[in-house]
Amino acid sequence: MGLIHLGGSSPLGAYGYAECGRELLGQAPDLDTVVVALGSGGTMAGLVDTLGPGKVLGVHCGAVDDPAGTVAELVSSLSGTVHAPEALRLRLDQVGAGYSTLTEESMDALTLAGRTEGIALDPVYTGRALAGLRTAVRDGSVAAGRRTVLLHSGGLPGLFGHSAAVARAQDALTVLSP
Repeated sequence: MGLIHLGGSSPLGAYGYAECGRELLGQAPDLDTVVVALGSGGTMAGLVDTLGPGKVLGVHCGAVDDPAGTVAELVSSLSGTVHAPEALRLRLDQVGAGYSTLTEESMDALTLAGRTEGIALDPVYTGRALAGLRTAVRDGSVAAGRRTVLLHSGGLPGLFGHSAAVARAQDALTVLSP
């Protein structure tokens, strides 16, 4: 039995997301892009191992100093496949003031997902991933009309455990109350 490190940031943890990539391909063979929050790197590494670096867009959340190097090293240790860090598709523009901070872009994404889809995203990971996806569509790095998946790897505990997000939600409710 192996130990899966926090965030799945080990070859064993990344293997689960390699399996996830195979399942995605089975359900959507025409898949163009999977957008994922890049925290400790394990989720993106597993997906890159299966789908290749061109189909995975990692949105850096600020958890590691060298996101590209971290993911490339995990992919290599997972399967022996070597990808140059610069071959990875990364968005580095969603970190804001740092890992645990709530950015306006993330708050807008949280609000959009909640209001339009009834989906709870967390402010550190999946909120940033959706914010990165929105930006990528606007700048053309993710093509509109192509099959794109936002991988939602969690949300509710992070949402209600983040004091800034809770305060913003309370402010919004106060404005809406008669």
